[in-house]
Amino acid sequence: MNTTAFLLSAALTLISGAQQSEAPVQAAPEPLPEAQAVETAPGQITPEAGADRAQAWLEGLDTLRARFEQIAADNSETAGVLEIDRPGRARFDYDDPNPVLVVADGSTVAIADFDLETIDRAPIGATPLRFLLEDDLDLAGSGAVVDAGRYDGRLFVTLEDPEGEVQGRLTLVFEDATPDAGPETMALAGWYAVDAMGGLTEVKLTEIETGVRISPRQFILDDEDVMGGDRRRRGR
Repeated sequence: MNTTAFLLSAALTLISGAQQSEAPVQAAPEPLPEAQAVETAPGQITPEAGADRAQAWLEGLDTLRARFEQIAADNSETAGVLEIDRPGRARFDYDDPNPVLVVADGSTVAIADFDLETIDRAPIGATPLRFLLEDDLDLAGSGAVVDAGRYDGRLFVTLEDPEGEVQGRLTLVFEDATPDAGPETMALAGWYAVDAMGGLTEVKLTEIETGVRISPRQFILDDEDVMGGDRRRRGR
């Protein structure tokens, strides 16, 4: 697989937990200790309690900007800037020379490759990105939360598509050192995405800002923006 195709695959993995690749899927690396804690410490917190805690934080989120670092199943690393404007909108702007830009505009997710001059689109509801962006969340009632746990001041909430249309699972990781306090004391630290073949992708967030002003133009991606491969049109 060439570099551009691999990076596009990585972008799809980031938002869907499913790696789209013709190359053999490599074995996932050993989970980090905190990820193992979710598997080995059941009963610390019920899925329902984890769902309620995560939903309370998400409902209180308006806008967010952060640096992200993505570690794919083959240990390759990419990075960039994440912007979220709930409900419905998000932008993953990969650092140069990565040609990929991922934009959720409220209804669809667009994955643009400025080198290939292509855009692929899918409904937000067809990807686990909806768990971060939906306005009318019901994590507990929908049955999407299948596990929850605490480790070293963090809350881990694992979600799967209850209808089985999106394969794999997504574990949201929150800084939550004082679980008895209000959700405003929490912070989204990142997530783990496991695809249908067991490939693990980790996303870490740093330099997190919430309540920031973000231009609505950041969440618009037209075909003309990508034609010609002009990365300056990305307008970070």
